[in-house]
This record gives sequence, structure tokens and C-alpha cells, in this order.
Amino acid sequence: MNYQLLKTSSQETRNDYLRHELGEEKCEILDKYQLTSNTRLYWERHHEHQPVQEYFSHKFAKRSSPLGMIFYIYKLCYAKVKYFDQNWQDFAPCIYNWKSGLFEETKLSNMEFIKHSRSGILIDLRNLAKINRYEDFLALCCYLENIRETGGSRSLLFQNMAL
Repeated sequence: MNYQLLKTSSQETRNDYLRHELGEEKCEILDKYQLTSNTRLYWERHHEHQPVQEYFSHKFAKRSSPLGMIFYIYKLCYAKVKYFDQNWQDFAPCIYNWKSGLFEETKLSNMEFIKHSRSGILIDLRNLAKINRYEDFLALCCYLENIRETGGSRSLLFQNMAL
């Protein structure tokens, strides 16, 4: 497809074509966050009474994993994307059900929390975004890997982390 021609197409035509290129799981993410394409082929969200927020390019969406798209929306760094992409088999996507007061496993596109399967530790994506120091993130990774390998105690979580 000629992307220059697509930039001048109607919103509906452009969205239909671009979404078709991404596949079902990535489209579910676009739907959850109410993202639409713009004439520059970026995915953005329109909020009433707020400026339009541009998230990422269509090129990024095509190359990225669904997890990478979600992490980008939450403004998580590449190190976090890479770690969780490589170790996703040790985690499960979760959401909080306010009616039951419990965390429930869900599909990736609906994720707001990450559950470490071995320990049951829940990581809020908003809190994960607050870890700014690389050393702190490495400490979290080492802790989670220690639990995976040895079934270690949860009492040491974030002991040396300055959040």
C-alpha cells in the first residue's frame, strides 16, 4: 500500500487498513485505549476538553509486540519491555475486579497488572513506570529470578530499592 496515499485517505479507510496490518491482539489494545490513526500515521487518543495525545507510530505498532505497545502507553523504558518480553512465561496479565475485590487473570490486551506466577506478586504498571533508576529495576529482576530459581522468600522485595 502507498502510505502517502493512505495519509490523505478518510479516517475510516485509514484506520481499517492500518488495523488490518496489525492483527487482532494489537487491535484489541487500540480499542481499549481508544486509539485512532492520524494523517501522519501515528496512533493517538482524543479526550474531550483535553489536547490530543499521540502515542506511537504505525511503524512502531507493526514492529512491536503487543506487550511492547502496552508498555509504551504506560511510558515504560525499553529495558522493562525487553525483560518482560523475554520472561513473559513467568508472568500473567491481571486486572483488578472491584466488584469481587480480587485480582483476576485476563487477556494481555486488558492488562493493568502483571502477576509473577511463581510468587503471586502483583506489579501495577503505573508503579513499574515509577522505577527510574536502572539499578532499581535490576534489583527487581534479580529478586524475581531468585524466586523463580530457588523459591526464595518474598520478604526481601525492594529491600535496596529507592522508589
